[in-house]
Amino acid sequence: MLLDWITARAPGELLSAEAREKARMLGDRVCCYCPKTGDVRYESPTWESIRSDSHQLVTRFTSDLWVQGSPARICGDGDAVFGAESAAALDLLGSLRAMVDYLSRRLQVELPPAHLWIVSRIDITANLMLASLPEVRQALAIMRNIEGGRYRVSQTAGDTVYWSNLSKMRSGKAYAKGPHLTYLMKNPKYTGRVYSSEEIQAANNLLRLELKLGREWLARNDWRSLSPANIRAEWESYFGRMIGGAEMVSDNEIQQRVFACAKTEGQGRAAYGCWMMIKSEGWERAREFFAKPTWYRHLKILRAAGLRDADISAGQVVPLRRRILEAQMVTSWDQLRAA
Repeated sequence: MLLDWITARAPGELLSAEAREKARMLGDRVCCYCPKTGDVRYESPTWESIRSDSHQLVTRFTSDLWVQGSPARICGDGDAVFGAESAAALDLLGSLRAMVDYLSRRLQVELPPAHLWIVSRIDITANLMLASLPEVRQALAIMRNIEGGRYRVSQTAGDTVYWSNLSKMRSGKAYAKGPHLTYLMKNPKYTGRVYSSEEIQAANNLLRLELKLGREWLARNDWRSLSPANIRAEWESYFGRMIGGAEMVSDNEIQQRVFACAKTEGQGRAAYGCWMMIKSEGWERAREFFAKPTWYRHLKILRAAGLRDADISAGQVVPLRRRILEAQMVTSWDQLRAA
């Protein structure tokens, strides 16, 4: 697991006069003006790439100094698959400090310390190893159909699935890492670490799951208090409810678990009846049949019984879910090769 993206800004009043002047000289500016009078309506700075070989961040200056990018790209040799140092350790403050120090060196000016910056986006990523690229794509096909609760499939493209990608709170992403690396290596504008054909072949077994914590989430949670355990728990909470839990193989076992998780026998019967309706009529039809409070009470009981959103969306215990659950989370190229 690694920190794959951070967006942060330093308030302008914390910058020295020299830092503000150098920041203003960064990048181009998009200007909107009246063609009749020539009056400038507004100017907007563009993002400027700060890079050298495999390392890269982007920055811009408005009234504040912004920086964003993958801390994995500036740690170690720039490997953004597994990361290194603070990015791989889920050390948020350490990762932002590495980004600020890198920007400071490139601008040749002292910048405010990392703990004074305001973080507005964090991406948390993990790589799950499956048996082959076809199995990774089969897992993605199942995940495309997951709906309900916090999940809204908002876009699918090739080997990538997005959930709630416009949300300012949380959003998710799943994709096949091998084809993504192949695409990057063929892109003439790519400036990052070069991955070998052996690494790309090994990465074909990787299902990559990314959680984005957005501006609204970070407005409610102080980023400075997020430990590696907190960050890992957020990822596990998001994707765990999607595919986690124990495998069940029969309707009888599901019924027993549902009844055991319900407060009363009547609630258990009703929740199990909801599950049978989902199986026969589909998730959407079943949702329309129940009043909203009743529907969510049934879902709460079904999830407590071990069913996950992948199962509820499909109306059956998803056969591939066992393999997704048992997929080994790999954290290095050596571990991937050995596995």
